[in-house]
Amino acid sequence: MHKRAWLSLLLLIAMAGVIAGCTAIDPGAGASGDRKKSEGTAAQASFPRTIKHMKGETVIKERPVKIAAPYVSFVDDLVVLDEIPVAAQGMTMMSSFPNLQKKLDGKPVIDLGKEVSMERLLASQPDLIIASDDMADKYDQLSQIAPTVIFPYTEDWKGTLQLIAGAIGKEEKAAAFLADFDRKAKEYKAKLASRSGETVLFAMYGGKEFITFNEQRVADFYKELGLKPVPGNEKGGSLSLETLATMNPDHIFIVNNYAAPIKQGVKEMLKDNAIWNGMKAPKSNQVYYIEDTSILGPMPLGKLIAIEEVMKAMGNR
Repeated sequence: MHKRAWLSLLLLIAMAGVIAGCTAIDPGAGASGDRKKSEGTAAQASFPRTIKHMKGETVIKERPVKIAAPYVSFVDDLVVLDEIPVAAQGMTMMSSFPNLQKKLDGKPVIDLGKEVSMERLLASQPDLIIASDDMADKYDQLSQIAPTVIFPYTEDWKGTLQLIAGAIGKEEKAAAFLADFDRKAKEYKAKLASRSGETVLFAMYGGKEFITFNEQRVADFYKELGLKPVPGNEKGGSLSLETLATMNPDHIFIVNNYAAPIKQGVKEMLKDNAIWNGMKAPKSNQVYYIEDTSILGPMPLGKLIAIEEVMKAMGNR
């Protein structure tokens, strides 16, 4: 799903080399609170650095302390890197991302709004702005506020994490997080091997239809964990209950539909529905609920929590 569609869904429902004393980071290659002194000293030694991005190159003279993230997914990246942004988009949406919200609770982050407020951004006095491609046309305006880098929206959340880490001197932190993710994914895949022949579907429920997602959107579950997707649902889309019954997956993960929540839960709502009760997943008690919507976006913390949730749900034998 393209970035604009991902944002609509949210609102609605390393280093390449040293040149002239600066480090260059190529976006094609795969905030802030107290710093540990040792980490800060090592990171500061690698500045100034020149960051290549969608609008050219930006020189970052010193390690940034006050980072603004006018794109909600980049907030997740920063938190994974132990950086709390001074200002961020979509702070009012954080209840849809409970795991990220826990990391931000009690932190003085300025809410830039759903449509980023340039006035609030200016007032936050950032050292660095990390923006996504939907603000590329405002690059000159952003650069007047603070040094700015523009990174593209991509489903490659691992690559994005590395880009952001490269801009703020946190390459080692990113590498450690990705190594932990890969280690857990490998471990979970081995433990779930006995279920590799069972089909798994991820969906939201809106009260009338199930909304499913293309396989790229949930690739971390199918590819990383070795789960089997439901044939015929590669591109995702809306499914009636009758159509879902013809697919008849062995396991169904229901992702929180914050735009139209089912207060009593999907299983309770459909408990007397003959079609639903005739399907394999409900009959086998293999319908699971995931509260955190961030599993659907390119958000590293969400991805890590999600594979843990899948393991917890399916690894019971």
